[in-house]
Amino acid sequence: MKTNQWIEYLNHWCPAQIYYYFVDAGGDRWCIYLRWRHQDPWTADLIRCDVNWKFVWSSPDNVNLLEEKEHTPGTIMGYYTDDEYPALMEKALELVKKLNPKFKEI
Repeated sequence: MKTNQWIEYLNHWCPAQIYYYFVDAGGDRWCIYLRWRHQDPWTADLIRCDVNWKFVWSSPDNVNLLEEKEHTPGTIMGYYTDDEYPALMEKALELVKKLNPKFKEI
């Protein structure tokens, strides 16, 4: 498994997916999972992984990285179009590092 680097599966004819696997300072395994489907914006999630790097979808620790905690009227937050994935990759890493001190070194 490649860790601490982006793995891109970009295809405009089917869902595009980007992964960033990492182990936090406590030894837990995680993935930043970005996904784009036709006519939809990108989604970004932080997902706990098991020892085989499979997603643990049922984990209460999973986080929708683009969900707004507070909305500023007149702004559109968390919306990235199909070609804006480089900016989303940067933003997702920034958001994850702020979530937990164990994530600062990813």
